[in-house]
Amino acid sequence: MTDDDAFTGLLEHLYGGLTRSPPWEAFLQALASATDAAFATLIIGRGCAGIDAHVTPGANPDLTQEYREISEADPFVGLPEGQVVSFNDFVHHIPARFRHWMDVARTGQILGVDLHRPPDTAVRLRLTRDDSRADFGEDEKGLLVRLIPHLRIALDLHARLTTTQAESQLFSSAMADLAVATLILDRDGRIMRRNAVAARMLEDGAIIADRNGRLEPRTGAATATIARVLATPPPAGEESLFEIATTNGPALHGRARAVPSPAYGDGAWLALFLSDPSRPAGPSGESLRDRFQLTRAEAALAVQLLAGTALADAASALDIAYNTARSHLRAIFAKTGTHRQVQLVTLLRSLDSDLDN
Repeated sequence: MTDDDAFTGLLEHLYGGLTRSPPWEAFLQALASATDAAFATLIIGRGCAGIDAHVTPGANPDLTQEYREISEADPFVGLPEGQVVSFNDFVHHIPARFRHWMDVARTGQILGVDLHRPPDTAVRLRLTRDDSRADFGEDEKGLLVRLIPHLRIALDLHARLTTTQAESQLFSSAMADLAVATLILDRDGRIMRRNAVAARMLEDGAIIADRNGRLEPRTGAATATIARVLATPPPAGEESLFEIATTNGPALHGRARAVPSPAYGDGAWLALFLSDPSRPAGPSGESLRDRFQLTRAEAALAVQLLAGTALADAASALDIAYNTARSHLRAIFAKTGTHRQVQLVTLLRSLDSDLDN
């Protein structure tokens, strides 16, 4: 295998591992092998000593935990940004605590590079060898130098992926609180993803059901509507609105959006959002009065806010002054132990309709 082949293999592990959990292990294992290191370590944190992530594949977990506890004594930090540096060239004094850890971990030879990512993230890549072996040479240093621009790109990509995943979880949670069923389907109607509300709707089976992994409409109206939006999704960036008639209640309100092809690599085709107006969105005003000792006026305002109404619009709907609504809201905050409107709504939705039973 040529050096270029080996380097290409490292890049495949680096970029290919970003979507895995945990994301860095395969790359670090391959890097340790390519440099004849005992271990390769990636530490990500804020500032020189902060540690948010510490990945050392194959290392003794107890030693890794001990390092986290004494990391402030590590003298091999704050390296010149983007420069490959050896421990012996950089460190002139080793604190006793850290020397003891190095002796126990048999870590005598260390090669490292520090990268700074905005706004204040510090990334440390370290290669370690037993102190009985020779120090890292120019070949290992040269390999890290070649990897640095790719590491910068991979770290930025991972940060974006992590942010997107966190936002997706927040949005999914919000959709569940709003009693909206979310389904991601492929071209053939197979269910690729569902949120908790959709899972309950499928299990109930009155309108839609899960039949061997495929979405199965249970009424004629649902069959025709879902077949239509599957066959002709709305154009990218647009959505189609529809209703599905039910036999014993108000129609389901629905929205359909095409899934952009780059968004998933698994054939996802259509996103469906279904809301059931008949499903209680939360507890009643009377139950809120009993639970939190609200006045009638405060309970009425809480119900308005629970429905997603803005405070000014709620005041108008209740025919009270805006300042009065603000006064009621402060009282509601005090009685429910909340401090912001979004926190209040989240609390009330978590109670659901169980208070009425």
